[in-house]
Amino acid sequence: MNIIAKGTKIEQKLFTEVNSHYEMAKEDLENRYADWDKKLELFRSYINEADWPYSSQVFVPQVFTALYEKMGRLNGGKPRGRLIPRKGGNIMKAKINNELLNFQWDDSTRVDRDPMVSKWAKMDLNTRIYGASFALVKWRYETRGGRVIFDGPVMRVLNNRDCLPNPAYSTIRNWFQFRDYLTLQELENVNDISSQGPQYKNLSKLKASIKDRSVKGGDNRDRHYTPKMRELAGLSDYLGKDENPKFVIVEVVTEYQEDRKIVFAPQHGVILQDTKNPYKHKQIPVVCLKYISVDDDIYGLSEIEPIEKVQKAMNALTSQYIDSINMDLYRIMMVNTVGVQMHTLEWGPGKKWLMNNPGKDVVPLDHSMTATNQFVNVYSVLVSMMKEGLGETSGAFSTLKPFSSEKTATEINKTETTKSIRDNFNQIFLSEAIKEQMMFWLMMNKQFIFKDPYKQQLELRVTGRDSMQEFKSMGLDQFIPDTSEGEMMGAEASILAGGMGEVPVIPKFPVSIGGEMKPKFEMDESGEMGTLYMVSDDMVGSYDYIADVEPMRVNSSIEDKMAKMEAFSLVMNPQVQQILQTEGKKVKVSDLLIDIFDASGIKDAEKYFEVIQQPEMMGAGIGGQNGIPTEQGGAGSMQAGGVPQNSQRAGGMANPRGMAQRQGVSQLG
Repeated sequence: MNIIAKGTKIEQKLFTEVNSHYEMAKEDLENRYADWDKKLELFRSYINEADWPYSSQVFVPQVFTALYEKMGRLNGGKPRGRLIPRKGGNIMKAKINNELLNFQWDDSTRVDRDPMVSKWAKMDLNTRIYGASFALVKWRYETRGGRVIFDGPVMRVLNNRDCLPNPAYSTIRNWFQFRDYLTLQELENVNDISSQGPQYKNLSKLKASIKDRSVKGGDNRDRHYTPKMRELAGLSDYLGKDENPKFVIVEVVTEYQEDRKIVFAPQHGVILQDTKNPYKHKQIPVVCLKYISVDDDIYGLSEIEPIEKVQKAMNALTSQYIDSINMDLYRIMMVNTVGVQMHTLEWGPGKKWLMNNPGKDVVPLDHSMTATNQFVNVYSVLVSMMKEGLGETSGAFSTLKPFSSEKTATEINKTETTKSIRDNFNQIFLSEAIKEQMMFWLMMNKQFIFKDPYKQQLELRVTGRDSMQEFKSMGLDQFIPDTSEGEMMGAEASILAGGMGEVPVIPKFPVSIGGEMKPKFEMDESGEMGTLYMVSDDMVGSYDYIADVEPMRVNSSIEDKMAKMEAFSLVMNPQVQQILQTEGKKVKVSDLLIDIFDASGIKDAEKYFEVIQQPEMMGAGIGGQNGIPTEQGGAGSMQAGGVPQNSQRAGGMANPRGMAQRQGVSQLG
């Protein structure tokens, strides 16, 4: 079908260029459909009745079980990644940006109601089936009723049948295209880049082209492919069948180049967008996950390919075995039609067969069960071949006995080790792909979060115990004495005199919120969550992301608990504690116990610990000897969050967690 390009001469020339890319990539893609269909049939445990030679139709779901378990082992939960500061960065900013990325990881669910763990599980499963999978990483800016409802980075797993990478290379290079099926309403309202107006042009030409074609519902996928999953389930594809004018479907193809973004409608010859690459890092914002790379193909090797014929052999063997059992139970009868009244031959208890010569006129056909007796042995061989092909065991290269029904403890451990080898190798590529996505998000954050001049800070709710402890240990919630205008000298004189001097305090890391100076991290009254105030300066610097994707393994939780219990026994050893004291250190026993409780499945372990109220200490000055303030008792007592009880002013040189006492002693000395 020849498409006439519309628009200006420049737009017509551009359409011809990107459409040539489209046709080249589509030709390569369509050549893969037949192979993908076979692999999806094996994954979905589908048997084609038309060409199946056996009466029994039994599919042994080895492929589905193996791939799904592999996916589950590698996607056991949210990865515990962290940012590492590079040039111009520091640890504090790295942790703040890491907290922002963690928040965005959870918050992106609001866009499509699909958790990030689910998206990466799809990426993993698609890679195992097709050999590679792709995800689009972009910024999304969405308004509704004049109000911004989402402004942040998102990730979208692309359908492999709609991905059109440059087939000339084994990696994403020069350009990458992908198909979308959007409504006219979405084209008028969708905006991917923060704080910009409508994105698409030539919509009037597109509407005229749709009207001229007079196709109800607009474009559909039928001209390219039929979704195989729906076909196997016997379902129809309704995309593009809605006749409501608002929901007319348009096939839209987006091409990303390193310095350019082009959107066009290939069935209508219209260029809808031609802009610079909106992302300053000038990279194609697509993540590719590939576990087994082969030759110069951008698609790696599917994990189904090595065991495809073994799976078919298992299905055939099992169906043949069941047919043989049925033949033995319901044998073919050799009947003498002359001596037998045929209408009396009925199966059932108490039935009477009328014949002239009983035992001669009706004789069962002899059926050999020799092959049936070998079923268990042959099936065991096929199972072993299947597991070796999937990397679950490696019987030919180890001391395992692959056909033995009973395994020793040593053999079981070796099997788990073999699984871990394959999982750990996959973990490397999965970690690198997640790292690429998070680095895209980090670079987009730097470009778009504080782009609006009216947006000076970002508030993040922090609920994780570990995160709160990190920010508190860095002193982001602390106050320090205000040394401006010589007030510190007066405070020193007050302390030396043992009097009740009052020193103003200011946040150690101040942030202006509504004209009021607040600490960068502020705990709420319950102490169960806090607010982190992020400013544009926190984005400065270069960072590297390390994704901690740990494969799930048998009894991993038990091993973790045992390790923590051994650590607890070790640190409680009096000799160890004595050595720590000589080094000026002590063990945070409560924190260690909380980690042990968490590993045991006990949630909210903090509720089992209660802070002991110390008796008020009587002394001169401000609740301490020589006028030095202490953390409990007296007018100079400190709150748990490090803020003086008298809010902005407190007795003595108030500082969180006893800092004032240490500073006072240092200055007196």
